[in-house]
Amino acid sequence: MVANATQRNAGRPSALLIEDDLVHGALARMILDAAGIQVFVASTQQEALEILGDARPSLVLVAWDIDGIDGRTMLLYLRAHIPALARIPAVLMTDRAVNARTRIELSIEGYQWILQKPIVMTSLPRLVQRTVTEARATSRDGQPMRQHSVRLVDCATAASSVYMEAVR
Repeated sequence: MVANATQRNAGRPSALLIEDDLVHGALARMILDAAGIQVFVASTQQEALEILGDARPSLVLVAWDIDGIDGRTMLLYLRAHIPALARIPAVLMTDRAVNARTRIELSIEGYQWILQKPIVMTSLPRLVQRTVTEARATSRDGQPMRQHSVRLVDCATAASSVYMEAVR
């Protein structure tokens, strides 16, 4: 008997990647897919809504700067229209400097990680797997996802113990 796509993907982590840079999006998709993570890519708010009409990803990867709207605003909009999305962890990808106040805001908005570009793409699958595993463990207790300080990974700290622990 041939398994359908839903059966094949059961238990497999999935990610919605909201990114309008075609090269960055294709590279992230290729690396995550090779690691066994199903990836849905949207470059606009409408594409994201269409994907979320059929799929519930395990994680959302959001680029901060997207043509016409910033990624943070887009994710807030999507979560307002799809309440179940509020329980799904998010990772923000940016080339902006992120100050302490913004980190607090991002934590409140449900981001688990801030990845400052350039991103070490080969470590991205481990980061996604870890974040999804943490979220699944948290959701088993029936409580809303616990808030914690959003973790920052910037190119200057790529070799730091925090980052290395995150991507093990």
